[in-house]
Amino acid sequence: MSPFPPASSSPLGVLRSEKVAPGHRDRLAVVYVRQSTPQQLLDHQESTRLQYGLVDRAQALGWAADRVLVIDEDLGRSATSADDRAGFQRLVSEVSLDHVGLVLGLEMSRLARSNKDWYQLLELCALFRTLIADLDGVYDPAQYNDRLLLGLKGTLSEAELHVLQQRMHQGRMSKARRGELTFALPLGYVWGLESEIRFDPDEQVQAVVRLVFRKFSELGTLHGVLRYLADHEIRLGVRVREGPGKGELVWRRPNRMTLQMLLKHPLYAGAYVYGRRQGDPRRRQSGHPRSGRVVATPTEWLAFVPDRAPVYITWEQYEANLAQLEANRARATSRGTARAGATLLAGLVSCARCGTRLIVRYDGTPARPAYVCSRRATDYGEPHCQQVAAAGLDRFVGEHVLAALEPAALELALTATERVEQERAELLRHWQQRRERAAYEAERARRQYDAVEPEHRLVARTLERRWEEKLAAQQQLEEAYRRALRELPRTLSEQERTTIRRLATDIPALWAAPTTTHADRKELVRQVVERVVLDAQGASERVQVSIEWVGGGQTPGVVRRPIQRTDALSTYPGICERVRAGVQEGLPAANIAERLNAAGYLPPRGDRFGVQAIRVLRQRLGLSGHRPRRNPRTGLGSDEWWRSELARTLGIPTGTLDSWIARGWVRARQEPRGLRRWIVWADPAEAERLRHFRQRPVDDALRQRWLERQGGSHDSTPRT
Repeated sequence: MSPFPPASSSPLGVLRSEKVAPGHRDRLAVVYVRQSTPQQLLDHQESTRLQYGLVDRAQALGWAADRVLVIDEDLGRSATSADDRAGFQRLVSEVSLDHVGLVLGLEMSRLARSNKDWYQLLELCALFRTLIADLDGVYDPAQYNDRLLLGLKGTLSEAELHVLQQRMHQGRMSKARRGELTFALPLGYVWGLESEIRFDPDEQVQAVVRLVFRKFSELGTLHGVLRYLADHEIRLGVRVREGPGKGELVWRRPNRMTLQMLLKHPLYAGAYVYGRRQGDPRRRQSGHPRSGRVVATPTEWLAFVPDRAPVYITWEQYEANLAQLEANRARATSRGTARAGATLLAGLVSCARCGTRLIVRYDGTPARPAYVCSRRATDYGEPHCQQVAAAGLDRFVGEHVLAALEPAALELALTATERVEQERAELLRHWQQRRERAAYEAERARRQYDAVEPEHRLVARTLERRWEEKLAAQQQLEEAYRRALRELPRTLSEQERTTIRRLATDIPALWAAPTTTHADRKELVRQVVERVVLDAQGASERVQVSIEWVGGGQTPGVVRRPIQRTDALSTYPGICERVRAGVQEGLPAANIAERLNAAGYLPPRGDRFGVQAIRVLRQRLGLSGHRPRRNPRTGLGSDEWWRSELARTLGIPTGTLDSWIARGWVRARQEPRGLRRWIVWADPAEAERLRHFRQRPVDDALRQRWLERQGGSHDSTPRT
C-alpha cells in the first residue's frame, strides 16, 4: 500500500494534517529562512524569529527535532533570482534527491519572487511528492487545487516585487532629476549637510585635481599625466566611503583607472549625472552582484542636471578632454597620440586611394623610416597600396608648419616662459601643502602625548611611539623635498627670457635646436595639422601631398621620394636623351653627369648623378663608350681594359670574367709589375661577342664543360 494519499482524494476543505502521510515524515522537513537585505536583518528581527519558529510548526506536524533541517544561507539576499542564493539551490538539490518531505516558509515570497524559480520548485515537489507549508496551511503541489493556489501566490509574489521595485525606482528617479539623490562622489567633492555638492574642504585635494586637468591639457595623454604624478611623488586625496573610517581623508598612489574616471566624469564640469553606468543582465556573472554594468552614452543617462556643482573645468574643456581621450585610442580611424620615434607625422598621414591611415615602418641599418599603406596587404594579401620615405615628407610638412607659425612667434615665447614658471610654482605649492600636513600630524601626535597622564604608561607608550612615527615621516618628507628642489624647473633669468624671445622670433632655429625633442616637434605639428593626404604617382618618385590644416584650409604640393630603379623616374625620357647626346659628342661619363646635375635632373636616390650611374645608363641604352686607342698614363694598350672595368661595362660578374681568363676564352695578360692586375683585350667587336656569349643558354655551357671533362675537343675561344 502506498504511504501517500491519492492525489485527488482530499476535498478542498480537508484539515492540513490530513495531507501529511507517514511517507512524508520518513524524510526531512526543511525550514527555509531568508531576509532580503542586511538592513532588514537589523531592523526586522521579528520576521527572522518567526521564520526560525517554523521549526516548532514542523515538529507539531509530526517530525522529530533531529529530522528538521534549517537552511538559512540566504539571509541578506534578494529572491529576485536563484543565481546568487546558495541556500535555495541547496533546497532544490535536496528535493531532487528525494530527501525532503515538507518545505516550510513564512510565506511564498520567502522562497522565490521569480516565477521561473518558483515553478521549477513546484515541478520538483510534485514529482517527488514533497509538501509545501506556510502560515496559511499545507499544500500538495501534486493536487490541482493546491497547485493552482501555489501558482497564484507565486504570481502575486513576483508582482509585489515589481511594484516595490517600481516604487523605489520612481522615488530614486524623482530625487535624481532634482539632483538630490546622493551617491559616492568622485575625489575632490563632498556632500554638504543639505544634500548640496561642495568642493573637498582640503585645499591640497583641490590643488591635485586641478593639476591633473592642467597637465592633461598640456601633455595630451593619460599615461603622460600618470608618469608626471609618479615622477613627482604626487598622491591623490580620497575620502573613505565605508567602514570604520568613513569620511576620513587618505592619500593613495595615482593609477590609470582613477585618472580616467576623473577625466571622464561630468561632475567636474558642474553637471550632476545619474545612470552613467547601467546594468546589463546579459553581462551579469553569477556570484558577482555588481557585475554586468556597462557605460551608457549621454543620450541614455537617466538624469542630467547642469550647474549643480562647483566646477574644476568648463564644459567645453570637459568635451575637449573626452575628444582627446578618444583620439588617443590606437585605431585605424583615429590619428592617435604622438608616439615615440623620429618620424614627425606618425598617425597624421592618410592614403588618398583607400583613405587608410598609414603606419610607420623602420627598415635598414641605420633605420630609414617610411610611411606605408598596409591595409590591403594585411586584410587581403595584396601588394602595399603605396610607400613614401619619411625624410622628404617630414621636411616638406615641417617647412610649411614653420611658415604658418611665424605670426605667433611672440605669443609662443611668452607661453614658453610662463609655462616653466607656472610648473615650478605649482610643484612648490604642492610640496608646501605636504610639509604643512606632515607638521600638523606631528604636532597633533605631540599634543596627544602631552595630554595623557604620565602614570598611565600603557597609553603613553603607544602615543609616544605614534609621535615618533610622525616625526620620522616628517623628516623623510623634508629630505624628499630638498631632493625635489634640485630637480624642479628653476626660475628663468632675464638673460634666458631674452634668449627664448629671440629664438621664438626665429622659429626655424627653435625647431632645429638640440633642446627641442621629437615629441615637442610632433606636438607642435598636431596643433596646426589635421592630417596629411598622400598619393604616390605609380612607381615614380613623385608624390602628391595635401596638408589639411586645423580649422580648415589645404596646402597642396609635390614631394620627391627615393626609389630603386632609374627607369621609373618621371624624368627618365629626358635623362636618356641627354645621355645619348653626350655619347654622340664623345663626352666621358663625368662630363655627362655634370650636364645632368646642372640641368636639375636627380637620380633615384641622392641628389647628384655620379660617373657609375652614367656608365650603367650607357650600358642599358647600348651606348657603352670605348676608351681611346692607347692610354700611356695607365699602361693600357690599344683596346685593353682592366678586368673589373670590362666586367662592369659588359654587365657581368667579375668572377665570370675570371673563369673565362682561366679557361683561355679571352685574350688577357697580367700587369708586369706592381699589383699584377689582369688586363683584357677587347675591341668593340670582341666586347659585343662576349656580351652575346654571356647570354647563351645554360645547357650549351654545361655541354661544353662536359666535353672538357671527357677530354674531347674544345676551343681556346668561347663558342657563340
